[in-house]
Amino acid sequence: MSVLKGSLTYVRFYVEGDLPDDFNERFLKAIRLRAMKPLEPDDEVPERWGWSRLAEPFELELDHESVFFNEYLNLGVRADRWQIPGAMLRAKLREAEEVYLTKKGRERLTRKEKAEMKELVSRKLRRQLTPVTRSFDLSWSLQEGIVRFFSSANAPAVAMQDLFTRTFGLKLVPEAPYTLAARLGLSKAQEEAWATLEATTLSTEENA
Repeated sequence: MSVLKGSLTYVRFYVEGDLPDDFNERFLKAIRLRAMKPLEPDDEVPERWGWSRLAEPFELELDHESVFFNEYLNLGVRADRWQIPGAMLRAKLREAEEVYLTKKGRERLTRKEKAEMKELVSRKLRRQLTPVTRSFDLSWSLQEGIVRFFSSANAPAVAMQDLFTRTFGLKLVPEAPYTLAARLGLSKAQEEAWATLEATTLSTEENA
């Protein structure tokens, strides 16, 4: 989902912590250190996350003009993942095992040999494929201390939060009724009343 086009569906996070005085320079340096490094066939990890330009996942050169816009910090969150079709992997693995067993004059592989063979075949197949790339937009209102992340899926949000904390040294808190109420400020009586609230189901599958 993009900030610049399409429907504006996003989730909000509150940023815990204060901005350093030299945040422009410090943040840009930290962002560049964690800019996306495209997956290579020999990489040991099957998936990698990193920063890119907003709405341009294959633009990895990040400068002040592409990141900062007035009081906003805008970035793309890119994920690369190897996705080898299961049928292809099984077929190529079976071929490789048969060749190996024939050469060794044996009938079966050990567990260790099977794992090593799978890794070798997977790497070979990666050289014939391209990683699947996904991209999500992020806009951080520096004055409000609010991050808008343009995906409602849980896995991308979790990965983004980890990348954000490792980059900026600040924690993100997902927006929820309680966190919103806490930010607005509650009186002692309101806090006590809030603590006694219980979730209520307004509909069930039977009467939906």
